[in-house]
Amino acid sequence: MSRRFVTATVFCFLAMSTAATAGTSDKPVSWQFDIGYSMAQGMAGDVLEDGYTIGFGAVLRPNPKTPIGYKFEMTYDFWDVDTSALFPGGTQVDDGDANQWAIRAGVQYESSGDRAKFVGGVGIGGYRLHANVSETVYVPGYICDPYYWWYCYPGLVAGDIILEDRTLTKFGYYANLGVVFPLTSSDFYIEGQYHWVNVEEYFETFPIVLGWRF
Repeated sequence: MSRRFVTATVFCFLAMSTAATAGTSDKPVSWQFDIGYSMAQGMAGDVLEDGYTIGFGAVLRPNPKTPIGYKFEMTYDFWDVDTSALFPGGTQVDDGDANQWAIRAGVQYESSGDRAKFVGGVGIGGYRLHANVSETVYVPGYICDPYYWWYCYPGLVAGDIILEDRTLTKFGYYANLGVVFPLTSSDFYIEGQYHWVNVEEYFETFPIVLGWRF
């Protein structure tokens, strides 16, 4: 996600918010959708390139007049493995990726306002992490050329050896901090998040998302 896109999007919604009314502040339940940039931190950041995140959820406010609500969401994050990084034993990989499914619930504070509102919250969740790395090798096989009547002949073809493939489901915590801009009947928000997952050496991510709440 380029800086120009983020900047243009933020200014667009800021302009729209100048004519805002209550947004979703009077709704006991509001749905939300967001997409953003996900950065792995700590030791994970040494082997994972920055990736992307997408999420869907809801905010429950039994009493819309109070600043406290409850946030529920499901998200998916994905990253590429940095192939320039060396793994244990000095192994160099040619390809790899990692992804994360998460289901979270927490408490969220939201200030009042018609132009911009502060939001912040904390919560817990279940995180399912999957990662694999592979190395390209050449093995005997057949090469079929579609430009020569699909003629096939023996030769060396490229293949992948999976060096490591792991899936873990662990418990984690999160904290979020952001700003909500009320629109006519919905909200736009930008939010920074921090996630800590209880895996070996810990797994930390820092997504920044742009979202729409309706």
